[in-house]
Order: sequence, then structure tokens, then C-alpha cells
Amino acid sequence: MQSSVALTQDLVRFKTINPPGDERACAERLACLLEGAGFAVDLIPFGDGRAQLVARIGGAGRRLPIGFTGHLDTVPLGAQPWSVDPHAAEIVDGKLYGRGSSDMKSGVAAFIAASVALADKLAGTPGVVLLITAGEETGCTGAAALARAATPLPQVGALVVAEPTGNQALVGHKGALWLEATTKGVTAHGSMPEKGINAVHKAARAVIALQDFDFNFARHDVLGSPTLNIGTIHGGLNINSVPDRAAIGTSAQSLDKATRKSATSWRAISGTTLMSAPFSMQKATGQARTIRGSARYSG
Repeated sequence: MQSSVALTQDLVRFKTINPPGDERACAERLACLLEGAGFAVDLIPFGDGRAQLVARIGGAGRRLPIGFTGHLDTVPLGAQPWSVDPHAAEIVDGKLYGRGSSDMKSGVAAFIAASVALADKLAGTPGVVLLITAGEETGCTGAAALARAATPLPQVGALVVAEPTGNQALVGHKGALWLEATTKGVTAHGSMPEKGINAVHKAARAVIALQDFDFNFARHDVLGSPTLNIGTIHGGLNINSVPDRAAIGTSAQSLDKATRKSATSWRAISGTTLMSAPFSMQKATGQARTIRGSARYSG
């Protein structure tokens, strides 16, 4: 079995930018590795050129297995040119560069490499379940599809999400609220802007106001502060007309019921495109403490 670093390089070289995703070839590569190590693998279609996989090994005794999960899709590259090839996965001065190298193909590679290396020792144990998803970056659509599937997912005693945390085992995650706010105006010819009402001007004023928005809630010890990001802004149909509509896409990350309530109050003036609840535990469970200890032991 290759190292987790080499496997990360392999995975980064698969172009799984979402949209459109195209995760199938990457998932097939992992399925082949896992089947060769003795895992039972289900490769599950998820639209054209896309797939997810569920892999299992072990299952002896009455205790539930431990689960690991991660996604294969990545966010887009952005409009500005990169200083390196985003899919070459080159290592320079001890750092691996590429889209998805942190979020989160390295995490997936780490638990795949560990699971394959330990496969011979897992047969007589409660075992391991691996859930590898598509479509995370556009609202966890792949995970939602797995949860809704007719075939139920295997139960696990604990689930480790291999998102980047600096190798710290953390118990919790922020909530997510994606909103689209629209402004309306009155169209007119660009040579007579005084005859219209410019919706882009309204949106611009809103963006400036949101730039300094503060939830005014105390930082969480683990999750930090709630955040708000302006991700997209669109307005107008042509350059020589006064735009009568503009749209602002925002994402808010909440920490608890109070910040979630503050964020969701905006829904009265905007449309919701995604909402998920925050989760945190002040004290780690026994399994989480064990995982933390293992992480410290392994460096």
C-alpha cells in the first residue's frame, strides 16, 4: 500500500471540481484499493460521471464499528491564475500543493491508507465503515442521497469526519445557512439612468453594510466565532441598461441556537438555499477521547 502522502497526490490529480463534480473515476480508484484489501465495497451512482462508495470490513461481536467519512469533490479554482498546476500535486519544501489537498483529499487518503494497512487485523473486530461522498461542496447533496436511499447505511458507534483540523480531534461543527437576497429596481436606458432605479446600487449598499456585520456573540472555545461571507453578486442583463434586479449570495456559519436564530431571521427578506444546524459538545465522549489520544500518539 502506498503512503497517505502518495495517495493524496493521486487523488488531487483527479479533477473533481464541483460543479460538475466528476467524482466517479476518483471513487473507482479508491474502490479498487479497498476491494484489494478485503473490504466489501458498494460503488453507488450519483448522476452522470459521479459516484459515492460505502466500504465495510470486520463486524464481529456486538459492538458497533467505527466510521470514517470524507468527500471527493472540491470547490472551483477561482478566476485568478494559480502559481502552480492545481492538479499536479507537487511537493515543494515539504508542502503538497493542489486543489483539494487540504479540503479534503488528504483526509480521505489518510483514513484509506490506515484502513488498508490494518485490514488484516480488522477481520475479528467490530470493524470499520468508510463513507466516501460526492457533492459536499454544493450542500452535502451526496450525503443526503445516501441517507435517503432505500438501502440503509450501516450503523457506526462513532463517525470521524476527516476535514482539516490541524490533526486535532474536535467534537462539533458550525451550522450553515445559505441565503440569496434580491434587490429590485426599475429599468431604463443607460443614457437616462435618472429615469430608472438601479438595483445594483441597492445591492452594493447592502454588501457594504454586511461587510462589517457582527453577530455580537461570544466566541466558542472550539468553533470560534459565527461568520458571514458574501460569496456571489449578480445584477443586470446588459451594460447599457439600468438593472432592475440584483442578487446577493451569502453564507452564514452559526454556532448555537441563538446565532442560528439571528441568521434565520433574515429569511423573511431573502430566499434560503441551504440550512443545517450547528452541533457541539462541551465534553468529549469516551470514543472521542480515545481518538484524541490516538492522534497525539501518532503525531
